[in-house]
Amino acid sequence: MTTATSDTGTGYGRPIPAHNARLTEVGPGTPMGEALRRYWHPIASSEALIAGALPERTRVLGENLVVFRDGQGRPGVVFERCAHRGASLHYGRVEDDGIRCCYHGWKFDVQGHCLDQALEPGGGLKREKVRQPWYPVEERYGLVFVYMGPPDRKPALPRFDALEDLGDGEKYYASWPVPHAAITGMPSDFNWLQNYENAADPTHVTWLHSTHSGFQMLGTGTFGYPEQFFHAPTIADRVTYERTEHGLKYIHRFEQQDDTGVVADLGFMVELQLPNVFGLPDYVRVSPGVRHDQVMWVVPSDDTSHRIFFSIRSTDPQRMNEFAFGITQDDKQNYEMTEAEKHRTPGDTEAQSSQGPITLHSEETLATADRGVVMLRRMLLAMVEDVAEGRDPMNIEHDDSFVRHVDSGVLAVEPTERTKKSRTAADVGV
Repeated sequence: MTTATSDTGTGYGRPIPAHNARLTEVGPGTPMGEALRRYWHPIASSEALIAGALPERTRVLGENLVVFRDGQGRPGVVFERCAHRGASLHYGRVEDDGIRCCYHGWKFDVQGHCLDQALEPGGGLKREKVRQPWYPVEERYGLVFVYMGPPDRKPALPRFDALEDLGDGEKYYASWPVPHAAITGMPSDFNWLQNYENAADPTHVTWLHSTHSGFQMLGTGTFGYPEQFFHAPTIADRVTYERTEHGLKYIHRFEQQDDTGVVADLGFMVELQLPNVFGLPDYVRVSPGVRHDQVMWVVPSDDTSHRIFFSIRSTDPQRMNEFAFGITQDDKQNYEMTEAEKHRTPGDTEAQSSQGPITLHSEETLATADRGVVMLRRMLLAMVEDVAEGRDPMNIEHDDSFVRHVDSGVLAVEPTERTKKSRTAADVGV
């Protein structure tokens, strides 16, 4: 077949586009799916999962699951398809000690043990031989976590210093303030990596969230970040990337002038911790030196959809609202907008979803602005290789007392030589 050449530039005869399956496909038996199954993943909000309430249907790593809290307050995660005749347990009834199928009344506890077969003699004389497929769950930071990997390789549920040791009046906020996402996370209909690697891409903020669509970060230009933060010609000089103990981080340097005219050199730091965790500073207002207070997870539902979870430690409910609604488009949230409004002022959802259900990696032309994305992809592929070779991947801990540092926040930094040079540009304002 004749392929397109650079001298003609036409699309005729180009190779068939393809995505990188080792990075994106997450079902059972796939390389990334097996690697992700070595970790704990949030599956529901603890506060929104009410004891005895109707079960919630969800999908994680290509598997259809039901999450519920029995009448005793214990969270459970089981396969949606009932082990009896395959009816969905989404339509089941939650009782004091388990979940009962709507079809024939078989009841299972939070570990899948069959407690009762309502239509069988004696409640089922061999019911102890039936087990509804289930997964271990634990709760922490206002979230319910599930482990879907090999039982003998189950790690400790991670701890993060940003969320440890609640102060006076603090609580965890881990439920989206929108009804359709309150329990099982904020859903998005495209591959998980398109969202996760966005956290390793600070340069898009200077174009998408400012130059192209207007300032989309609430408070920008008033009590928020200065316009220099969004200045496209100097962004390459103001961002650095580095590996950390748990993943990678970037530092987006900028200057901020206080009321007395003193200019401080600050760094907006974001750390990604494998496989799907990241810490994001307060992007609504500049708060140098304030203890970092939130962690986010990007959890694949399947190859072409994912959900977002977060936990915030705060005394102020408004902090959660600012976080959830801190990026606006035409002063609206994305789900409130018409297609015409999204067309005029696109945001993250439009940019990421428009790459397709799974972006075509063979069609990309990566550049210097993609350094963080390239670092992340290489680290994820190393994680996949570790699991394939029988090794524990990065960030597997077996000591429940170990607390990970989250290297994110707005902190005072030393300017680099490139940063100092960028200050000479006449169009850089403070």
